[in-house]
Amino acid sequence: MTERDNSTPYWGHSTSTLDWCEENYVDHKYIAEFVNTTTNLIFIGLASFGIYITAKYGFETRFTIAYAAIALIGIGSWMFHMTLLYEFQLLDELPMIYGTCVLVHNIFETGHKRKYGIYLPLGLFVYASSITIAYLYILNPVFHQVSYAILVTVLNIRSYYLLSLIPKGNLHSTLKKLLFGAWAMFGMGFFLWNVDNIACDNLKLARARVGRPLGYLLELHGWWHIGTAFGTYYWIVFNQYLRVALLGKENEWKLNWTGFGAIPYMSINDNAKKDYVKVH
Repeated sequence: MTERDNSTPYWGHSTSTLDWCEENYVDHKYIAEFVNTTTNLIFIGLASFGIYITAKYGFETRFTIAYAAIALIGIGSWMFHMTLLYEFQLLDELPMIYGTCVLVHNIFETGHKRKYGIYLPLGLFVYASSITIAYLYILNPVFHQVSYAILVTVLNIRSYYLLSLIPKGNLHSTLKKLLFGAWAMFGMGFFLWNVDNIACDNLKLARARVGRPLGYLLELHGWWHIGTAFGTYYWIVFNQYLRVALLGKENEWKLNWTGFGAIPYMSINDNAKKDYVKVH
């Protein structure tokens, strides 16, 4: 066995089509991008909490899958930013497509019975599979970004339409707060992601001036992770509350906030526990 060349990064030289603004292997020899890697703990933590709440209060399996999709995105992104290898770049980017397909399914199937039958999941499966196959040959990340943006656009148009069906009042205001909160988190993350791309050289100079740990705050791709993690989590909680509202069960549920008022979750109303009927 030959010894590793000290000039070679631990995971080998980057094979990904992207390398973000964070300087590589500065903080840890086993982690290429330290902040971009560790901020994915937000995805994993929020997803784990969502799965726990879903199981505790008996929400449908569709929401467990949705939260698990967030966790998968976080794990894939962790592996990508830790290694900067192309195979893990795929594990980062493709789950974004798969997870959003799950969310699109959930926002279109909102009734007591399935409205679109096998056609909706089949269409989403074909879309995700086509993107996967094409992306193996089209090595341009813009292709992935456009494919993802199409799904997000459909998701949010449908979300706003369903919100408009809820009569004005406390329920409508609460749902609007969740949906607009999700949009605000995504918007913040998307804005900072673009600043990170456009002003990278200036950000590197600023980080060098302030040093660590304050310089970590200027790793803006990490803020993209935080914004998208919270944005997706807020959207799933919105979808859960909207689901019970459209099924006429909103009086059996209540919205709670934890984590210094930053993390919403649904629970059963105390006076509804005896008459609780599981949502299907």
